[in-house]
Amino acid sequence: MTPSSGGLPTVPMLLNLADAPVREENRETVLRRLADTAARLPGVESAGCVLTAADGAVVTSAASGDLGHRLTSVQVELGEGPALDTCRIGKPLANVSMGHPHTRARWPRFAAKAVAVGVPAATVLPLRYADRVLGALNLYHGRGAQPPADVDTGQLLADAAAIGLAHRAMLDDLRSRERELRTALNSRVIIEQAKGLLAGRLDCTVDDAFDLLRRHTRSRQIKIADVARAVVHDPAYGPFPAPRP
Repeated sequence: MTPSSGGLPTVPMLLNLADAPVREENRETVLRRLADTAARLPGVESAGCVLTAADGAVVTSAASGDLGHRLTSVQVELGEGPALDTCRIGKPLANVSMGHPHTRARWPRFAAKAVAVGVPAATVLPLRYADRVLGALNLYHGRGAQPPADVDTGQLLADAAAIGLAHRAMLDDLRSRERELRTALNSRVIIEQAKGLLAGRLDCTVDDAFDLLRRHTRSRQIKIADVARAVVHDPAYGPFPAPRP
């Protein structure tokens, strides 16, 4: 799975990154595939990715190998580096020299670490979806500058992965909402059943039965659905036992 002639990624390469929801893949798997794919770009020695939350905190990362893992992790640990800046500004940083005085002043600890492990330059590309920046792709390479075509190729890969990550998050959110709605519906059903049973047991109205349930749960700080379930399934339940034959 290498770039096609002319520096452009193949369609299967992009689809492998964008179809995460179809394959039920989590975000760590998507980031790892992105890093492995980007590391095959010409001149790139290793690659790493970070994914950030809405507040900018890094929530997960992945890399193509030990070198990418070390340089990506150290940015998270130090709280400085081109990946974190790209996440904040949402713009690429191409062909950043680790030995340049500006770089050493901007990220002194990270730049020193990168030079120490033999990585003189890096290109960092944002993972963008619509108007959101989800994270960043780090391309660690040699002194030779990445040609604009290769930088564009890396950005295409990052954009494809961002689509997969964003759609995966949407799918997870929909499933979470579905579970919440199902739980709320089940709770409502069991509460209605308990109201009817209590109204019959206590010879009162359904509204009075619900008021009894509500006061009981509030005084004990327990969920009304749990009490309702006990009323329905346990005739001898505590304060609302069924009358004996």
